[in-house]
Amino acid sequence: MPLVQVSWWKGAGTDQRRQLVEEVTETVARIAKCPEAAVTVIVNDVETDHWGRGGTLASEL
Repeated sequence: MPLVQVSWWKGAGTDQRRQLVEEVTETVARIAKCPEAAVTVIVNDVETDHWGRGGTLASEL
């Protein structure tokens, strides 16, 4: 029962999230040799002022 969590910056639309979930599911199922129904994908939309990289908030990059 693979579980994949993806965190990305908030702002992607439903179509982008749908495509991400579909493609991640297909890839994980193929590699794990399990049915797609066994794969769970959680998408976390993170505000850029809650995401830091290199000591700087992403909202300030």
